[in-house]
Amino acid sequence: MLKAIEVLTSYASEESFFLIHRTLLIRIMTKSFLIVIFSHLRCFPWLRQESLGVVAFAILGILGGGTMNPAAAQADAQADNAQADNAQATTPSVDPLPNLAPAYPLAVAVKGGDVYTVDLDLPGVWKTSDATVLFAEGTKLLRKPMNRPRCVVMHPAKGILVGDTATREIYWIESEGAEPKPLTNGYLGVVMALVVSPDGKTIYAGDAEKRATFKLPVEGGKPELVARVNARGLAFDADGKLWAVTPDAAAVKRIDVASGEVEDIVTGRPFQYPNGLCWAGDHGYVTDGYGKCIWKFTPDGKTEKWHEGDPLVGPVGIAITDTSLFVADPKQKQVYEFDRESKATKARLTPAAE
Repeated sequence: MLKAIEVLTSYASEESFFLIHRTLLIRIMTKSFLIVIFSHLRCFPWLRQESLGVVAFAILGILGGGTMNPAAAQADAQADNAQADNAQATTPSVDPLPNLAPAYPLAVAVKGGDVYTVDLDLPGVWKTSDATVLFAEGTKLLRKPMNRPRCVVMHPAKGILVGDTATREIYWIESEGAEPKPLTNGYLGVVMALVVSPDGKTIYAGDAEKRATFKLPVEGGKPELVARVNARGLAFDADGKLWAVTPDAAAVKRIDVASGEVEDIVTGRPFQYPNGLCWAGDHGYVTDGYGKCIWKFTPDGKTEKWHEGDPLVGPVGIAITDTSLFVADPKQKQVYEFDRESKATKARLTPAAE
């Protein structure tokens, strides 16, 4: 009902609303006035009991003339029909995702020349190669799949894996337009980070609600606890160690996924608001939303700002290739590609023109 009212409010003409309001007010006032009259007539002693019918009939004739008169009733019916026709003619078909454009790009994954971007507010996932197209369409319906996607990683076989906080789930989306396949049966809470093991067999997920990192088979299953690390970004190094960025005092931790042992690497809160993390051989990168920058850190815990300022305003997600860093900035509604050598940047989200 509320949706219908919003649509009519957006598209129906002012004249149509006048007709609706006039008709409704006349009918409501007529019925209400008759009720009040009948309830108060007995207060007048000079009116005899047998006169009530005459008075009522007279009042009904005066107030109801507009609706009981066949010509007037026909005129009202025509006005109502005209209003309905006008609303129908001016109300376009409802597009679940009108005027497609990046709304809040939050996370990014890259494979070859394809860039996959999670858009929290669209909601959905974009795919960019030569142009940007919608790869996976989410929904505005609460607690439905892909209502609040937050993180993305490439599936080792085909497609992508997406963490969705609305349904507390990780989905495998095999191809463009494919139905999201749930993998955990809603076991997790707020999935903020995803990564796949180097052998392609295991998914690791950072759960902000449980403040822990879990693992599950890539084909799906019940997640198992790996470590009590509140990961907001995850990445493996060449030795199979799992790196995690957290909002806690120890901003970067290293996890031995075999034993569950955790080492604090970067401490002292050098980052203002750390979000994403990626690993680059002998060092890593962390995005800092409030700092408007990208940090570089080393295994001994040293940190330095790798890039600060323009074009970044609120960087969140990050992904890496041999030559580039890809950073999602929701405040800019953009994903930027940084050359790892020159730091030259270019925007990658370019929706195709209609």
